[in-house]
Amino acid sequence: MAALAASRRLLHLRPELGLCLRSRALIPYPCWTKGVGRFRYEPPRRRFFCCRRGDYGEVNAAARNKQLRRLTSDEQVTRGKDDDDAPATFADGFAQLSCEEEESDDVVGGISESMVKDVEKAAVELLAARAFTVSELRKKLRAKKFPDNAVDSVITDFKSRGLLNDGYYAESFSRSRWLSSTWGPKRIKQALRQKGVPDAEVDQATRRVFQDGHSNQTMHGISEDSLDHLFAQAAKQWQRGQSLPLENRRARVVRWLQYRGFNWAVTNAIVRKLEAQHPP
Repeated sequence: MAALAASRRLLHLRPELGLCLRSRALIPYPCWTKGVGRFRYEPPRRRFFCCRRGDYGEVNAAARNKQLRRLTSDEQVTRGKDDDDAPATFADGFAQLSCEEEESDDVVGGISESMVKDVEKAAVELLAARAFTVSELRKKLRAKKFPDNAVDSVITDFKSRGLLNDGYYAESFSRSRWLSSTWGPKRIKQALRQKGVPDAEVDQATRRVFQDGHSNQTMHGISEDSLDHLFAQAAKQWQRGQSLPLENRRARVVRWLQYRGFNWAVTNAIVRKLEAQHPP
């Protein structure tokens, strides 16, 4: 009788649960029928109803709390410690289960798909501003607090698609610094190594820029065309020191060449050519 009274009280508080509660037998006592020579137990028949979407209904938090306060302490079901986080309604539990399934479906190889997309978006924004080496892009993405495995996955994908290539970057960087700032091989190699470019890629890039692919036409490690370009730039520095004594003009050009990363053989050849073609 206590169960029947509790069911009726719950129906009074939540009328929308009527269909679902009527699908279960509310008679607490079994039915006994007379069999052949003895009594046998016959469970009560159940009537099944289809609970369509919306039969449960959803109430807001304020209404649900108000109804719970109306229940006495004897009518409330004590829940254990493990059930503290259980959903309050069937709809809430279904939504929570759907979210968990959605998250588990998006996880591939320990990395969530949404995280990979965020890393890809950040990487594309960085590469749209300027070119990066593999090491530089990895440092930038890790500085944004992205997981290492997600960063490595995106970088591997970009390398396979040709969006990241240290060889092309090294050659472009070397040619730009050589033509715009007259940097020599030594200084360019130092800058590329600081950017994380492998030594093999660095050596190959500087050879392409300064030797022009013709090793038999090189002198002191650079081609004749590169040496002529360097001489033209050094001549401008030589002319700017016309008012200085010869030793000072020579020391000024030597410092200018060595600061840009040219070895002593190239520096000596340029100074001798300047003194021969532009005597004091």
